[in-house]
Amino acid sequence: MAKQFWAQLIELDEEIEAASISGATDHEEAAESLVADFVGQMGGEITKGAVRVWVDGGAEKVYDWQADFTIPEDAGDDEDEIEVEGEIELRERI
Repeated sequence: MAKQFWAQLIELDEEIEAASISGATDHEEAAESLVADFVGQMGGEITKGAVRVWVDGGAEKVYDWQADFTIPEDAGDDEDEIEVEGEIELRERI
């Protein structure tokens, strides 16, 4: 049976509810998935923070994260979808 991962952004001004992460195979993948969704929803305004990840009835890990994005120079002001390249760096807290 597959493990069910949960993740929650922490250390923000307001509490964010934990989310079930479908398809994640490990803690790091679950953390990256939640952070990528969050940064996308925030339009890239928040680019660093912390995330707590755990398995139902199992181990918990906390990661500090930072997101770096590159927006193409030729993005322009039109309403076309812009492909943004980015990378999320995770550092596990010990």
